[in-house]
Amino acid sequence: MFSANDKRVKRDLYLSGMIDIPDTGKGTAIYTLTPARCNIYVVSRHNRTILIDTGIFFDRSRIEHALARKGIVPELVVLTHTHFDHAGNAGWLAEEYGAEVIVQEGESDSLARGDSPIPSGTYTLTKGIVSIGRKIAPAFKYDPCRADHIFTYTFDLNRYAINGSVLHTPGHSPGGATAVIDDIVAVAGDSIIGTIPGSPFPPFADDVEELMRSWKKLLDTACQTFLPGHGRPVSREQLLAEYDKRSLEHARGNFNSSASL
Repeated sequence: MFSANDKRVKRDLYLSGMIDIPDTGKGTAIYTLTPARCNIYVVSRHNRTILIDTGIFFDRSRIEHALARKGIVPELVVLTHTHFDHAGNAGWLAEEYGAEVIVQEGESDSLARGDSPIPSGTYTLTKGIVSIGRKIAPAFKYDPCRADHIFTYTFDLNRYAINGSVLHTPGHSPGGATAVIDDIVAVAGDSIIGTIPGSPFPPFADDVEELMRSWKKLLDTACQTFLPGHGRPVSREQLLAEYDKRSLEHARGNFNSSASL
């Protein structure tokens, strides 16, 4: 039997629509491009624009219409990781719009193959989903893309007039990345989830301990708002509360257990 929390995960899992994002107060606009399989963020400053994540391949026509409607020609695509629902349109955006693509080195080969491993589940339900998903993994392949920029620890976005940087934040996946904008907003991909009320802990993660170290890295910034790959923004207070809870569980020896979620 699934727990009540598992049922909540099943209901809310990875739904992404248009969301309200607080202004950074420093001249940078951040908003979602269009409802899609994942949150695709537009970051704009001084008439220069980048995208963070690209959605799944079958969202392509919706993305194309949104870019045309809003007059957006992205200079850069930042990938928070290379799973099919986030990197599925990277190659197309590079080819059609001339956008440069940046990825963390731990997943550059996956991007070049258009084939990224499905991460492990952290809930009873999502462990079952992963078991099924890995059996049909070829269905999740996407157009290969060779990145223009491959970074190890950080990547400076100021060359694109965006006041910020991209940090390596592994855990959900080996090459997880987070864009920190104006030191106010962090776009964290699937390192954080915004679809499960009361918990920003993601339903999928390859290495939970690594993920917690990445959360600590994010909390060490001055960021007040954390934008997830799916769902609504997570406040600093929400992330800190979950981090403290899991740190306590770790001290008690229950850190890797999802049964307490």
